[in-house]
Amino acid sequence: MFVALEPLLKSCGNLKLSLQMKGDAIVVAVMPTGTAKDPSLLQPLVLTASAVELDAGFVEVLQSYAGAHVSLAEQVAATTAILGAAEQTQVSKATKAIGKGGRPALPAPGASSETTDDPDTDSGNSDEVESNTSASAKAEAPSSSGTNLASLFE
Repeated sequence: MFVALEPLLKSCGNLKLSLQMKGDAIVVAVMPTGTAKDPSLLQPLVLTASAVELDAGFVEVLQSYAGAHVSLAEQVAATTAILGAAEQTQVSKATKAIGKGGRPALPAPGASSETTDDPDTDSGNSDEVESNTSASAKAEAPSSSGTNLASLFE
């Protein structure tokens, strides 16, 4: 039985084994303890059977449980490694993008390359800007490339 427990003990570091009588049956609980990256690695194995049934099948069930436990731990480790590598790649890309610095910003989606009257850059008073915007909105036909924002002020 201890040979079957050894791989499980190596993978989790600490096991608690509990035995209890429940009528004529024995309840056996094998509980990995400690800290784990995935809570399912601490899921206990609980068996309820007669002493004869436990003698006949406990080792096989324990080996199956230990194999699944080790496989799950390997999967968690592999996933953690993949996520760590992806994080490092993204950090590297962000660092390179920030390092280029002098790169001009891209225009907003739907913005045309033509210059337009921008009320924020006009040096005139706000009444003049408003009347210019209204006049230009009435004079220009709406473009099919986007929303005519000047029409919102009419």
